[in-house]
Formats: sequence, structure tokens, C-alpha cells
Amino acid sequence: MEEIKSAEATPDGVKVENKIIGYSTAVKSLCSGNYDRRLFDGLNVIAAIQEGVTSGWYRMDIEKEIIIWRWLVATVFINEELFKNGTVDIPNEDGGTDTAVIYCGKEGGLGIYPGPLRFSLANHVEGTALEKYGRDLGLDLALKMYKGMIESCPQNGLRMSAMGRDGLCMLHDGFIRSLQTEGMPAMPVIH
Repeated sequence: MEEIKSAEATPDGVKVENKIIGYSTAVKSLCSGNYDRRLFDGLNVIAAIQEGVTSGWYRMDIEKEIIIWRWLVATVFINEELFKNGTVDIPNEDGGTDTAVIYCGKEGGLGIYPGPLRFSLANHVEGTALEKYGRDLGLDLALKMYKGMIESCPQNGLRMSAMGRDGLCMLHDGFIRSLQTEGMPAMPVIH
């Protein structure tokens, strides 16, 4: 996909270049990874969605709000790790390479990507909250958790809160520890 130059809220949806995308479709495009290689474009889309909400053109349900906040948490964390540690090329199953952001923690380092990080967040934050508290309270608590994981910094925009950074470092360090003791998990078999 080509880099977008702008994303703008309209009464009918998000205008990306000369195309209008419905608000719900724009949220789903974030969740499905359409902006994983262009995080800045995804942030522009989120800004347009939020403008649509503020203008009264779009009413977002809690599930879509969770998607946006999960996407923001993953993006802010990845951007901070990119700034601190850079990237590494990792061989992929197609014989080429993918560029991953480097996470360095107490247990070592590994390459991280937006999609798997969002999946892990959904599993650990939302999954745990839903299992423990049920649908309504679980979704509300998951959203509050995501909102608490990032904070606004007047000079630099969004950044990880201390709680958010600690949580994601614990998550990654736990995964690295598992890899060191148990090895790479087996790929699931699809029948």
C-alpha cells in the first residue's frame, strides 16, 4: 500500500486521499493490520475517527474503542522500542526477510511486530478481563487498562505510562523466558 498523505473526518466516513471509508471499516482496517507497516498513517486514521466521534458523525461502541486503544498501545510501545533499539531483518517463511523492531529486556531480546503484539494484548488484557468479570464489566475494565497504559506528553505526544511499560516488558520477558526454557512453540495444525 502506498503511504497516505492525509486522513480526514467527513459526515460519511474517513476520507483517505480521494476515497471515503466508513468509520467502522476504518476501525476494522486497523485491527486487520492494514497499517502495520505504516504506523504513522494508522495514527492519522485514528485521529480522523476521533474527529468523527467528536463531530457527532460516528458513535463508537466499546468493542471498536478497544480496537483503537489496543492499536495505540501496541504502536506506542513499538515506536519507543524502535527509537531505543532499532530494527533487525529476520528470515521469513517465503525465503525473504521481514524487518522487526528489537525489544531488549531483562531476559534478552527478540523481534516484535504490531500484529502479534496486538494479538497478545487481546489475549492477556481482554481475554483475562472477560474470563474473570464477564462481558460488560470485562470490556469496560480492558478499555480502562489500555487507556492507563499510555499517556500524553506535551513535548512528544503519546508515550507508554510506567504501568504500561512494566506490563509489556513483563509480557515480553515472560515470552523470552519461555523460549529459553521450552523452545519455540509448535505451530498449530489446521484440519
